[in-house]
Amino acid sequence: MLGDGGINNPWQANITLNAVKDIAFARHVRHLIRALFAVTPTQFRYKTRNALRILVSSVSVVDFLVSKGLKRGDKLAQGLRIPRWILGSSEYKRACVRGLVDTDGCIFIHKHIVAGKPYKNIGLTFSSRSPELIFQVAAIFEEFGIVPHITGRGTDIYIYREAGVARYLKVFGSSNTRIKSVYAKWKRG
Repeated sequence: MLGDGGINNPWQANITLNAVKDIAFARHVRHLIRALFAVTPTQFRYKTRNALRILVSSVSVVDFLVSKGLKRGDKLAQGLRIPRWILGSSEYKRACVRGLVDTDGCIFIHKHIVAGKPYKNIGLTFSSRSPELIFQVAAIFEEFGIVPHITGRGTDIYIYREAGVARYLKVFGSSNTRIKSVYAKWKRG
């Protein structure tokens, strides 16, 4: 919900994902919603863009999410941040960051040529329009021994080194097969 999710009215929460790359992850998210809230979410694909939306239509679920610190309406305008109760637990911090990166992040392979010689590096990025959320995630990375690099705009965090990406996956893991498959491809060479 802190990543690609939102609460736009008193009875409905939603999560928007890539309609092509995140099909398997969308199944995982729907399963989590059923397991956590005992409700069956609906899903639809936008006709005009490459996105799908998972909807949870339940006043009690929305009220619960709001009671846990999520905001109704424009979450950025209201100061998007990780709630305190999450920051008080290492387990919750790991789960929260994993969810954020699974929705608003990716692992990438950067190919480039220097002095005529090809190089390949792996990296991880997480993006948000909330400076506070960016700095919270960077602080959590540092807490778990990962060196984050925040862009000058303050909207992106990068992990540039292979050891940092490996540490991220060891500490936080991923529930998104797209992220895990890029790392597996990197490991195969």
